Amino acid sequence: MLKVIIRQMAEEEERVLQEEFRWLLLHEVNTVLRQLQTVLQECSKWFLLPGSTEACLVKAEKYLLTSATGADNVKAVITLYGDNICTADMSVKIHRHSTQNFRTSFREGLQWKLQAIQNAANHLQAALDHVTSIDQGYLFQTGEEVVKVMDDIMGRLNRGRDCLTTPRKRTLEELYSSKIMKMFSPALPNEVIVSFHIHCHKLVLGAYQVHPLQSSSQKPKTALPAIYHPTGSVFELSSQKYEVVQANKVEVAVPWLNDVITYFTVGLQLCQQLKDKITVFQQYWKD
Repeated sequence: MLKVIIRQMAEEEERVLQEEFRWLLLHEVNTVLRQLQTVLQECSKWFLLPGSTEACLVKAEKYLLTSATGADNVKAVITLYGDNICTADMSVKIHRHSTQNFRTSFREGLQWKLQAIQNAANHLQAALDHVTSIDQGYLFQTGEEVVKVMDDIMGRLNRGRDCLTTPRKRTLEELYSSKIMKMFSPALPNEVIVSFHIHCHKLVLGAYQVHPLQSSSQKPKTALPAIYHPTGSVFELSSQKYEVVQANKVEVAVPWLNDVITYFTVGLQLCQQLKDKITVFQQYWKD
């Protein structure tokens, strides 16, 4: 008799779990997808996305980039519009036989593209397209199907967030030989390299003074790709080695970038929470 009761309890528990799983597939998955769509649409308002019908929040804003230590080796006033730095007025102290204060600006009509923001926007667009392509009320048949969709969306959101939090690292060789070093008027001195980039919610300007190394000089360790290259970094171009003799960094917080990272994170959390719920019922995925 006891075995019968235990079996009946187990069968009832399984029936209840199956009903909960069916309810999850029928109702909660689509509810989460609509919540996710709302979050991603709000995030998209901070980007210049082609064909977007959302009210765009992008506007041109001026920022002053200064050193957190109060040093004035580098200063810059820039105008940021979406993923473009439209204007920049910059001063850099160059240490030769005596210290010289070099001032320069972007040449008229030229802009500095912040690729990290553009890449983040592209991944966001891909995630949003995937979510909106799923018809409201679509009935998922298995948990495996739900997890596959969540994994795809999470992959895009993770890549989008990583573009901002861990952006692509550029070598000094890339910077020194890049055409963007020619976009300043007056032209940058040959021994000066500058780089604007995004790191999390900040816009950062790195300014480097370099000089060629003699072949007999002791070679410091060659610089790897990095967000910021410290003094003593070495790079090679056309068989000539150069050393960074002066490195300075200035930055400014861009509030809307913090909002964007938050939206990416909330979207990832919604996906992960749904995956966790679905996984609890993994034994019924094929039922």
